[in-house]
Amino acid sequence: FGLFLIGIVYTTRVGSNLLDIADHFCPTYCLLFVALVEYVLIAWKYGAEKMIQDIQNCAPPQWQQYIPVKAATIQMKYVGPVGISFILLMALIDEFSGDSLIANESGWKTYGGYPTGVTICLGWGSVAIPVGYFFFSVIRAHMTGVTTPEQPAVEDVKKANTSQTVSTKADENTTPPNEAASSDP
Repeated sequence: FGLFLIGIVYTTRVGSNLLDIADHFCPTYCLLFVALVEYVLIAWKYGAEKMIQDIQNCAPPQWQQYIPVKAATIQMKYVGPVGISFILLMALIDEFSGDSLIANESGWKTYGGYPTGVTICLGWGSVAIPVGYFFFSVIRAHMTGVTTPEQPAVEDVKKANTSQTVSTKADENTTPPNEAASSDP
């Protein structure tokens, strides 16, 4: 329902202008940021070699010999992140000094000459909210001890150790109920 209410704004007379602002900022900067984070997380956290091994496992056997392991590793670790960082940097430079800046009624140069408040809230806000939420989630996961799927959270390890200790002690001190209750003459 909330998204419906947000979408209603785009059906008004200024809807196409608002869509132009949102469509300029969100896809450009959010997609570049997400691509950069994916490169870093996959190549450095998960491991480029492990990712290439997963790709080889999914490929048909006759094609596996054609996967360039060294080149793909270099591309994942270095070429991709540097290239996307360069594109992001160039987009930011163009954003603040490019041809898309037009003086609005207040005299401020903004994207398309739109009002400054709308550009900040709808344009940069559509970038800051998802990126900020990502950083918030990473910090929260780090503080709570959640790591990667290969390494369970600290609480899960403690629970597993506690349950193993309890079940081991219970196994040592008990006899099956049928044997203790029955006595054969």
